[in-house]
Amino acid sequence: MSAAWRELETRGPVRPVDGLLAAYNGTVAVLWLGVSARVWYAIPLCLAHAAATFLPALLRRPSGVPSRLVRWLREAYPLLWIPALWIELDPLIGWLHNASYDPAILALDMAVFGVHLDRVWMPAMPQVWFSELMHLAYYAYLPLIFLPPIVMAATGRMTAFRDMTLRLMATYVACYLFYLTFPVVGPHEFGQPFQGELASGFFYQLGAGAHASGNVRGAAFPSSHVAGAVTIAILGWRYLSPGVASLLTIEAAGVMMSTVYTQNHYGVDSVAGLVWALLIQLCVVPLLLRQPVRRTTRAGRQTAVARALLADVTTGGGA
Repeated sequence: MSAAWRELETRGPVRPVDGLLAAYNGTVAVLWLGVSARVWYAIPLCLAHAAATFLPALLRRPSGVPSRLVRWLREAYPLLWIPALWIELDPLIGWLHNASYDPAILALDMAVFGVHLDRVWMPAMPQVWFSELMHLAYYAYLPLIFLPPIVMAATGRMTAFRDMTLRLMATYVACYLFYLTFPVVGPHEFGQPFQGELASGFFYQLGAGAHASGNVRGAAFPSSHVAGAVTIAILGWRYLSPGVASLLTIEAAGVMMSTVYTQNHYGVDSVAGLVWALLIQLCVVPLLLRQPVRRTTRAGRQTAVARALLADVTTGGGA
């Protein structure tokens, strides 16, 4: 293989997910810089995010035939950012905002439903079996988000894997940016959780432990649980079998209900998560896929192919 072919394989096209993640890192770098006078670790985090904006370029840097590890990092690194960026939200929101917008969302919740479902649903249905079912649906959300992309990568369906990566990243980045602008704490922290026999359930305790270890104050509206579950259900119908897609859709419906029943979200948070996911997938992602840089890159890729062919011929390698 000629050097020109190796460079072509290593560099590859500029992907929309790379630009999306770079833009988010640049935005968060500016936000950390804005609070640097009040918190000592803001400058290191600002520099880390600024450096991360160049990560896609580093992973595409030509250096001979890319190793398998570099190839996999280039494909999978956006998914690795999702939990890392989530953990960072809590301190950043705390430094950016002195109060939450829960009163406005509570008023909207009452206007939509006529009652706060998060306050009345669990006391009305305190049966342990139903509580366990709801908490299982809430807890199972996280592994089900990442399992389909892993299956796509493991089976060599890289086009599907890349599309899943882009669409999931778009959903979560959009949610995170909204939280940084308009934080809502939610009923689990803002209200008084219901206490009863159901608290002894296994999945209740499991969900409570996960919530305590990974809770982000200000990330309630729209529900990223719902938005992510709806996104992966849409992708299931796009790339997986009807049976698996149906299961993912049932789980998405379970997440929509369980986020409210478990008193982690207001009812309107769940509805907003559904609408948010649909808007991102139907409107935002198509715009990302039509960005001008992609057309330019395609032309550049055709030029690189021509150069590679010419290099092979002139060096005696043949076409």
